[in-house]
Amino acid sequence: MSKEKQEFHMSIGAPSIFMLFVVLVMLILATLASLRAHSYYESTLRQMNLTKQYYQAQSHLLTVYEQLEPKDIEQQLKSKNIHYIYQNQKYYLIDSINEDQDLKLTFQVQDENLHIVSFQTENKEVEDGN
Repeated sequence: MSKEKQEFHMSIGAPSIFMLFVVLVMLILATLASLRAHSYYESTLRQMNLTKQYYQAQSHLLTVYEQLEPKDIEQQLKSKNIHYIYQNQKYYLIDSINEDQDLKLTFQVQDENLHIVSFQTENKEVEDGN
């Protein structure tokens, strides 16, 4: 019996192709990760802008509310040129957050004092041509 050594020789082409495949997969994963990070960044900027607009509208409404006296509220609101609604013994001060939403501060007069009932965001109604 002769002992022959069986050797396995890998050619230069197979490792090179495997290395190119690995680099290509890593490049694709890096591109997808970059796109996802950019998407998160854009989403964060939009959310930050919406939050900023909300708190600016809230600050404006609270400033107006704090300047009001319990007597002659409607006259005070008209003189300040503030959009408001009086309904069911409650006053609704309305300020625009953005082109799609309004912020509504609801308050009422009790025992000659003003009391905040709620803050609400509302979607603006889209007028349809029909």
